[in-house]
Amino acid sequence: GFLMALGLRGHLAALNTSDLTDYLSQGTITTTVGVFLGMAANKRGSCDPGVSKMLCLHVPSLLPPSFIPMDLASTVQAAAVAGIGLLYQKSSHRLMTEFLLNEIGRQPTKDQNTNDRESFALVCGLSLGLINLQKGKATVSGLEDLKIEERLHRYISGVGADKFQNTPPPFPNGNQTEGDRNARIHESDMLNRDITAPGSILALGLMYIKSENVSVASILKLPDTHFLLDYIRPDLLALRVLAKSLILWNVEPTAEWIDSQVPSVVQNSIEFMRKAAAKAVSLGMGMDVEMDGNGDESKNDVADFDPQAVRQANAFIIAGACFSIGIRYAGSANRDAAAAIFQRVMWFLELRDNKDVTRQVQRPDLTTLTTCLCTSAISLALVMAGTGDLDSFRLFRALRWSCDDNVSYGTHMIYGAAIGLLFLGGGKRTLGSSPEDVAMLIAAFFPHYPILSSDNQYHLQALRHMYVLAAHDRILESVDVDSREKVCIPIELSLPDTPECIQSSTPFLVANNSNFVELRTKSDRYYPIVLKTTDWNSRGIMSNIFVKRKPGHLSYLQDPNALRSLSIQAGSTNSESFLKSIKMMSDDSVLASFTKYFCKADKKGSYPDLLPEANSDFLRYCNLVANECMQEEKSEMLPLYLTLFRLMNSRKQQTVSNVWDLRILRTYMRRKGGLLPSDKLLASVNLVSEELITLVCEHVDDMLESAADMDECKADESELMLPAEKVWYEVPLQC
Repeated sequence: GFLMALGLRGHLAALNTSDLTDYLSQGTITTTVGVFLGMAANKRGSCDPGVSKMLCLHVPSLLPPSFIPMDLASTVQAAAVAGIGLLYQKSSHRLMTEFLLNEIGRQPTKDQNTNDRESFALVCGLSLGLINLQKGKATVSGLEDLKIEERLHRYISGVGADKFQNTPPPFPNGNQTEGDRNARIHESDMLNRDITAPGSILALGLMYIKSENVSVASILKLPDTHFLLDYIRPDLLALRVLAKSLILWNVEPTAEWIDSQVPSVVQNSIEFMRKAAAKAVSLGMGMDVEMDGNGDESKNDVADFDPQAVRQANAFIIAGACFSIGIRYAGSANRDAAAAIFQRVMWFLELRDNKDVTRQVQRPDLTTLTTCLCTSAISLALVMAGTGDLDSFRLFRALRWSCDDNVSYGTHMIYGAAIGLLFLGGGKRTLGSSPEDVAMLIAAFFPHYPILSSDNQYHLQALRHMYVLAAHDRILESVDVDSREKVCIPIELSLPDTPECIQSSTPFLVANNSNFVELRTKSDRYYPIVLKTTDWNSRGIMSNIFVKRKPGHLSYLQDPNALRSLSIQAGSTNSESFLKSIKMMSDDSVLASFTKYFCKADKKGSYPDLLPEANSDFLRYCNLVANECMQEEKSEMLPLYLTLFRLMNSRKQQTVSNVWDLRILRTYMRRKGGLLPSDKLLASVNLVSEELITLVCEHVDDMLESAADMDECKADESELMLPAEKVWYEVPLQC
């Protein structure tokens, strides 16, 4: 299991050939299966020759006659064939295509491998569909002479059974001898459709997935008479519905679409039995009414049919339609699809638990009912994968609660898998809907469930883990650019052609087939961001949103109710708490140092360059400046603010450099007010408070005017102010 997990996650390729040989030489079946599927998944679609040789060595039909026959378990052979399908995915490899096409209808060999023929044929069909995935007749070149569609049609329905009887296999004899013939089963030249049909149906569906090819889909048409219905195994009807929906890809997430998949002959028979049961109840006959069609109400209905066959067909067709919706809308969290499947799950539960006569006449045998119920439940989990939907979780928990002798291992397994899918990746992952993902989901949740954990008769149980290859990270998370931590912020998602928006918050699971066109952050604690989201459907992994927190605010985790923001503490006189707030809400070392040395309430002494009355205002001024610079992220302006305060409160004459700086600020404020409407971004930037510049300018005007009115005893001081006065009043200098 660990080796297979490494391969599914893409890490098994780190092992060299000698390590793989050591694991394979141990002879443990489970270890061999894990290595085969892990390496094939790791090299999926690469056609790697080294892995191909390892896999082909464990398939007797691919070995030349000169090789010594090896006694290989049927599980190992099935795993090797499944690995070939993964390794040659979408390659249309001719040799492997021809080999798998012949293996589906191969006659039984060796007595010990007889019990798992169904599983081997199914794996061959899945591998054939993977190799030619979405490559129907219109796109495959070089394979026309194989007549794949006609041969699969033969395997499905038996039509033209003699047409390909003499078709030579790619390896005429392999390494099989006369002694390898099966002594328990002799099928002669007859075709056992119960073995060949499941894999052939899925192979045809995967080859023509999303092609909307009506002619190919007609091969999978459901029977429309009771005579034809008796010649098809009921569980194959579910696979036909699934494969046909894959080809046409016209699945609708409604209960009406599910009902439309049931043929009229089945619907009429069910209705006839319901009316007959109601009539029997009204006459007090109970369940002793005969279903032979001799009553007056049945003269225009079917004259004779098998009631149990009709019940089984109805149940499997509905389960197959639910599974088709689950595959089509996997990972989409489509509420309509979930509601339609949920309704059918409750219907199956009512058939199982309700003792009403009208319900009992629709009830198939318990095995069929349990299989259909499990299929519908896993279909609901496919749609809601990764969402953690509570209604679905309550339903799965109630289904899983039953534990008695009638509940098999497969039932527990599928309900546990449904709960696991619902919380896939801890709510961070969901399932994909690409052709590759669809193929993996069908292989993992094939609707035939084992009785025991070692039951591989109808399906290779190791393939149940293939859903990992269809899981993708679709979580949208926001990351703070300063702290590099994941944060939670409210977002708004816009829908196309409608003014409606979806309000949510990160982390947000982006479902498949999402049609969002724009994302906007809606938080007053972080700077706004607008992103175009039209390419989300084409992405495999979602990228993070990088946000920047506004100064003066804490994250939603630290301050859920916004009670600790700096705007709430702006009026506080406690310098220690103010300093702690600055350190908590800002990572600016310059601002922290300024707050530490200039905003302390216990500062002693006076400032010789300031007027005496200015000493008492300096502390408050520094606190206000620190608060403003942090909120607007302009700690670079702190020296300028100190210079402005000194200009406004200095005893000494103003120097020419200070006056030049003030003049530049005055010009900046004038130009800023005359910006065009297209320069809104520049106009919104506020480097320095306009009110403060106005006050300083007025103070300089007053100082220069007072210097001009000085008497003769202060003439020397007035002459010192003359250069600054010329600069301030823009007097041209004489050359």
